[in-house]
Amino acid sequence: MPDNDKLLPEMQRMSRLLGLVAVKGLEDKEQVLTLIRAGYTKAEVASILGKGESAVSMIVLRHKKQVEAEKAARKKAPKAAEPAAASNGNGDGK
Repeated sequence: MPDNDKLLPEMQRMSRLLGLVAVKGLEDKEQVLTLIRAGYTKAEVASILGKGESAVSMIVLRHKKQVEAEKAARKKAPKAAEPAAASNGNGDGK
């Protein structure tokens, strides 16, 4: 049976490689968000992408603020008017 002390670094290496393959070709923001959604920690994402952890944290924070602002805007937006009942123009609905 393999020694766990030797196995762990290899597993971490494979995880980093899988993370890099998963985000290849994406823009920085999408790389970070994809890896976070996949379950990597901010520290792991920073390590995988060669960024500082503070840069990763800033991307995540800005994204959360953007999502919250979009949700708030949807709540404040007036609802579409419901179609009026068919009418002959005299108000009796006939």
